[in-house]
Amino acid sequence: MKTSARLVVAVMTGVESYQLPMVRGICTVLEEAGVPLLVHVGSPSSGRFGMSSLERILQRMEPRGVITTNALIGETERTLVEILGGTGVPTVHLGQEIPGAVCVRGENVTGMRALTNHVIDDCGAARIVLVRGLRHQPDAISRERAFREVLVERGMAVDEDLVVDGEFDHDVAYQALRWLLHRRRDLDAVVALNDGSALGAIEALTDAGLRVPEDVVVTGFDNDPSAALHWPGVTTVDQDLEGQGRAAAALLVDWLNGTPPPERTAVPSRVVLRRSTLRREGEEGRLLATATEMAKGAKSLLAKQAAVLDINRMMINCRTVEQVVGTLTNHVQRHLNVRRCFLAIYDGLGVPGRFADIRSDRARLVMDYRDGYPRTPPPELFPAHQLLPDELRYELDTGVLVFQSLASAGRDLGYVLFEQGTSEVGISEVLRMDLGRTLGVVVSTQELRDRATSLERLVAQRTAELARVNLELRRSLMVDPLTRIANRTAFDAHLEQHWEALAGTAGELAVLMVDVDLFKAFNDCYGHLLGDDALRTVATCLDGAVREPSDLACRYGGEEFAVVLPGRGVPAARAVAERFRRLLAEAAVPHAGSPVSSVVTTSIGIAAGRAEHGTDPASVVARADAALYRAKESGRDRVAVFTMADMASGHASL
Repeated sequence: MKTSARLVVAVMTGVESYQLPMVRGICTVLEEAGVPLLVHVGSPSSGRFGMSSLERILQRMEPRGVITTNALIGETERTLVEILGGTGVPTVHLGQEIPGAVCVRGENVTGMRALTNHVIDDCGAARIVLVRGLRHQPDAISRERAFREVLVERGMAVDEDLVVDGEFDHDVAYQALRWLLHRRRDLDAVVALNDGSALGAIEALTDAGLRVPEDVVVTGFDNDPSAALHWPGVTTVDQDLEGQGRAAAALLVDWLNGTPPPERTAVPSRVVLRRSTLRREGEEGRLLATATEMAKGAKSLLAKQAAVLDINRMMINCRTVEQVVGTLTNHVQRHLNVRRCFLAIYDGLGVPGRFADIRSDRARLVMDYRDGYPRTPPPELFPAHQLLPDELRYELDTGVLVFQSLASAGRDLGYVLFEQGTSEVGISEVLRMDLGRTLGVVVSTQELRDRATSLERLVAQRTAELARVNLELRRSLMVDPLTRIANRTAFDAHLEQHWEALAGTAGELAVLMVDVDLFKAFNDCYGHLLGDDALRTVATCLDGAVREPSDLACRYGGEEFAVVLPGRGVPAARAVAERFRRLLAEAAVPHAGSPVSSVVTTSIGIAAGRAEHGTDPASVVARADAALYRAKESGRDRVAVFTMADMASGHASL
């Protein structure tokens, strides 16, 4: 099913301060043309970029056209171009340089040249640090090239020791400048290729005791709102992101109307001078006015960010889908300036017994918020590529809706569609993180409930007495604080209770004693913190090797572990040992101090026995321990079994 008015899809990494002006520009043109817009937001750091949901939309909804923006990962951009190339949908690329494709970009070269000349001529800088951007990104490449060209034209050599990688990221740029300032402090300017990197550079300079702009001038690029709210304000280049959005949408509309667009369109940019490069005296009045405007902007921004933090706090307490919907509805009504909001979860999420069968091809609408009021959503499932149930598809025909995928721990959980009112603060990243994380908690809670239900069913199949004993044991089970598996006390209780339960039957009970090979050498080589990590890994692998509800893996003491297998014999114990050894080998914990292997290994002793008259479970443990000793004596990293035939000789069988 299609909407009555085929829409345009804009593909972005977010709808935050950088993308919001582009969206406004695109909307201005598309609204005038009567074309609805869907903004598809993928995770900015994910190589898949939400491709599964995007591919469904492109293939099944058949949009009239597509506008893409650059991604933080080069492979993501290449994948997206390949997907779009196979659809034949008219596509305009924003901020990218793709051979044979229609591209719109800010005029980076002119702005960068003007900015560099300002740093040299007006600020008198000669030892200039360049904070580079993303190496695959066309804007970063053209800005760096323009900077270098100006220096060459001015007869100034580029000091490569003053070129650092900022990756368009505040924290990366901060660390890069910190390292540079440890080596040398003779710089007088920092040219960062975006505003986030410039702010990171200012922070690093300040921490090093250097003043901006008195000691070092700093410039950015993009005219992000944060550049104006910082003190000192950052001199930057406004590349007219809104104008770029308008240009891209205009080209697409002309294309849809039969006018072939040019492959390359450049939108002019301009230098915005602020305090980070202005060293003039006698500007107290102007600076006071600037500071006042900054304070007003900061106050507004803080109020909006406070609302965002409030969502985060409230979402932490949600454990059901209904609680998530209630919290989100409350905040879109009161704080977030959202006109429309639809939350859909994939089939199976929140349904008892379905945690392992969440289907992303079908969805259920759980929140319908429009015109200031929550509505009761239709209860039926619908194809996820439709985005909304049939009775609400008309909502896709007007305005702009942002599609934000929701996932947790690599699992797709659903999506949110929303239309944000006028604001300089984007909420897509907040919704992605808070809703994705909280729905992940809902799934985990349901998984725990489902597993508990399954375990109860298994226990109910046993005798009433054994069920009572197992239930009591699980309730009283003590956990080792380091490894989070059962401890020695739990082992002793479990062994004794199941030994008694097996008395008078033909059933066996098997014990595995496990010792981490050369663990003291590991601690000497890597230290006790990594030693603790290694023990946790061993415990995880051992716990993952057992299968039956009555099996118990525990930490016996120090680097020793043990496993109790009630009603099981040597073959089952061998199977557990081999599964454990395989899991530990896959974990591949390095052990440079071991002459046995380059990774952590274990020695394992196995014994089994029957609860016959005059015997006790301690004898089985003693035999398993003897087998363990034999395994270690024979070279370690192996399994040894104590059999009845070996009792006379007192040796374990390898």
